Amino acid sequence: MTLCAAGLGAAKVATGLYGTPIMPKVSGPKNVSGVIERVEFLEEGDGSRVLLRNLVIEGVAPEDTPKLVRLRFRKDEGLVPGARIETLAKIDAPSRAVLPGAYDFRRHLFFEGIGGVGFSYKSAAVVGDAVGGADLLFENTRNVIERKISEHAGRVSAGIMSALITGQRGAIADEDDDAMRDSGLYHLLSISGTHVTMVAGVIFFFIRFALACFPYAALHWPIKKIAAAASLFGAAFYVLLAGAEVPAMRALLMTGLIMVAVMLDRSPFSLRLIAFAALAVLIMSPQALMGVSFQMSFAAVAAMICFYEYIRPWWMGWHARAGFVRRCVLYVIGIVITSAIAGCVTGIFSLYHFQAFQIYGVLSNMMAVPITGFVVMPAAVLAVVLMPFGLEALPLKAMEEGTLWMLAVAHWAARLDGAVINVGQWPLATLVFCSIGLTLFMLWRGWRGKGVAAFVVLCGFLIAAFSPSPEIMVSDTGKLFGVRGADGALYVSSRRGERFTIENWQRLSGHADGVPLLFSNRDSGVRCDADGCRIGRDGWKVSIVHTPKAYREDCAWADLILSDIPLRKIRGCNSGAVRFDLFDFRRGGAHAFYFGKDRISVRKVSGDTLRPWD
Repeated sequence: MTLCAAGLGAAKVATGLYGTPIMPKVSGPKNVSGVIERVEFLEEGDGSRVLLRNLVIEGVAPEDTPKLVRLRFRKDEGLVPGARIETLAKIDAPSRAVLPGAYDFRRHLFFEGIGGVGFSYKSAAVVGDAVGGADLLFENTRNVIERKISEHAGRVSAGIMSALITGQRGAIADEDDDAMRDSGLYHLLSISGTHVTMVAGVIFFFIRFALACFPYAALHWPIKKIAAAASLFGAAFYVLLAGAEVPAMRALLMTGLIMVAVMLDRSPFSLRLIAFAALAVLIMSPQALMGVSFQMSFAAVAAMICFYEYIRPWWMGWHARAGFVRRCVLYVIGIVITSAIAGCVTGIFSLYHFQAFQIYGVLSNMMAVPITGFVVMPAAVLAVVLMPFGLEALPLKAMEEGTLWMLAVAHWAARLDGAVINVGQWPLATLVFCSIGLTLFMLWRGWRGKGVAAFVVLCGFLIAAFSPSPEIMVSDTGKLFGVRGADGALYVSSRRGERFTIENWQRLSGHADGVPLLFSNRDSGVRCDADGCRIGRDGWKVSIVHTPKAYREDCAWADLILSDIPLRKIRGCNSGAVRFDLFDFRRGGAHAFYFGKDRISVRKVSGDTLRPWD
């Protein structure tokens, strides 16, 4: 009970500490003034994204002004962090979830302190000189590194190289981003345990090797402990440079414990590391618990530690008796086992959050991870060290070659037949059951306990298999309607607008690669004219009305009436039909409707109790 109370208290404190006012309803272009917090360069020709703080927004009271807003500039304005700028911009509240239970973009940005997003109509005017400070040191360092990478690397590889060093992924081409995701290599683009461990390992072995070259140091100094301390400081610098996101912070905490254990001559590998790191992250950022990064990173590392603790006696014995060739074979086997375990465990969370599972993840990781560990990341460390002296060209070239290999593997694996399995949206209960089952499987010793854990995971899958899918979907604008056809395909009222919503509806319906079909398609089961549409499904009659005429005509016929116009002032309808109009959708967010035997159920993004980010 005490831990539960402490968790709820931490969540309340975090809401006040990290949260922000959400931008009020947009009323046209506004004059905006603010200090540049961060500049993220996008793909060539797409300009840049700028994060502003200390804001003054025309027509918005100070108490309603967000802590941060994110604006997109069409061109690279050459803006510098710390400078105060003025511009004319359109700022909107961040998008809500496209369906109930889907990823909530507004919640995520709320805890990032970002209460508005938009774009600038013109170039920004600098009205205040850049102010230095510790908070801008790493931001300026990121920008310098990105410029150096752009000077020495090609357009294709520069975005990924920047992501691996600075954590900024905005400049990655869409086709490369999709290939990395579909091949199961996307974890290499998110600064996490793999990268932090590689950086710490490179520094550790280089420092230890360098000190071992001096006989006096090797004989009289604790060079292993010195190398551990140096690698810890290097890893901390890398995490701060990359933005200190949840996976990186978790990796830094665990790396720190490992290095401290080395300095204290203790065993560094234990589930206690996971527990300590998770507790520390949740104390600092309790909102991370619902994030995919927290769930996937901790699940993968915990599963690998449990497995290697189980096989450690045999593995250490094989390694001790192995020669060079056998050790190389053991290394390859280790990559295969690690990729398989991490892929299976994180696959559950991938299916819940992204509705996709990468079939060839083990194969692509076998081909890409060794190059990343032995070429890309060591070259990245060396490049950053040599940049102040202007000697970064050679290591950046080596890093680029390794990056191009990684990209080639990603595109090859992504093009294989059946590379990705797509599923429909899973309910939250599936995530809860699978998480509990995986935790029990790792902690409950003995095969009887593991059998119970496997049964709990199976129950989660069964819940997903028998969970109903929405028959009708309506966007939060009230202007886009979607219907699930008898064939399971998604049919939409229009393809002209709200493309982002349509793409996400397709993914959530399990048809991420398909082309969105229109109501006019003969198989949709929807019959439309200029005034509205009629749907008959499972004994239920649904009317989508666009005009008062259609509303009056379908009032007595329909069981459910959905409208993209206000209905409350239109008279002439006294039936018992359930009605939702434009104001309902704008106030409650996206709606999903489910057909039962005796009633129609509805879920909406924003419930009757408003949350801070609503």
